[in-house]
Order: sequence, then structure tokens, then C-alpha cells
Amino acid sequence: SSETVEVSRFGSTPCKALWRCETCREPFDRFKCH
Repeated sequence: SSETVEVSRFGSTPCKALWRCETCREPFDRFKCH
């Protein structure tokens, strides 16, 4: 979905960031591009 926002640059591991869906408000991990 394009309705997402980055919550934190650091997620559960260094290669992930924490994002949230603005529609359902659910957080999810997203892999960072290096």
C-alpha cells in the first residue's frame, strides 16, 4: 500500500526499519535497501 509511514529507522534487526500501515494502523518490518 502507498499509505505507509516510517515509524523508526531501526526495527527488530539492523537491516530492517519499522513501518506502519496508515489504513489498518498495523506495524511491520521492512528491509532497508543498502
